[in-house]
Amino acid sequence: MPAPSAPIEAAFFDLDNTVVRGSAVFSFGRGAVRAKVIRYRDLWQFLWQQVRFSYRGENTGKLSDIQDRALALAAGHRLAEMQALMPDIYDRYLAARIWRQIPEIIAQHHAAGRDVWLVTASPMIVAEYVAERLGFTGALASGLEVTEDGVLTGRFDGPVLHGAEKAVQVRRLAAERGYDLADCWAYSDSINDLPMLELVGHPVAVNPDAQLRRLADARRWHIRAFRRERRQSD
Repeated sequence: MPAPSAPIEAAFFDLDNTVVRGSAVFSFGRGAVRAKVIRYRDLWQFLWQQVRFSYRGENTGKLSDIQDRALALAAGHRLAEMQALMPDIYDRYLAARIWRQIPEIIAQHHAAGRDVWLVTASPMIVAEYVAERLGFTGALASGLEVTEDGVLTGRFDGPVLHGAEKAVQVRRLAAERGYDLADCWAYSDSINDLPMLELVGHPVAVNPDAQLRRLADARRWHIRAFRRERRQSD
């Protein structure tokens, strides 16, 4: 009996505000504060830096500075120590912030024979664990620079997966895996991910920002509106 052929289609998902409400890295920081790995003041400084990057990105002319400093709060800690925080962080902070529609959409893509990938500027520590818990095929994320004895330097190892870099990495993965991008899907909330959305035949705007909504409407792209469920009063 011949072996089943590998999927020729895939779906690519942004993380923040597409899979999870808000910033997954901030949730990671909350867990690190709780574990007394970092200080709360450092977490807020990092969040502000991330917000500036997310909204202004490469146009600030400070991408290399952000790339070098974004994980400075984790510098000096062992990678294994930070990875060990993820189960509690996911259960305590992230699980409740996953849009309830996401697991079903992932399952639908798998049922259709597609691979499903998380594609995010967040560090691999966060992305790999979220991908594992939600049943993604894998994650494309920003790599971390680690010394030979496993200590984080506080810098990313290589380019941050933001904007056009996401499209570069998705195209590379498609070439490696044999995906036909014309038959692939991509999900994002942000105009920053336009290069990735334009790369595939089925772009989907999820709770899109104003710019992406206008463009999605003009191009008749599919738009998904996820809403936070209100808690029932006792």
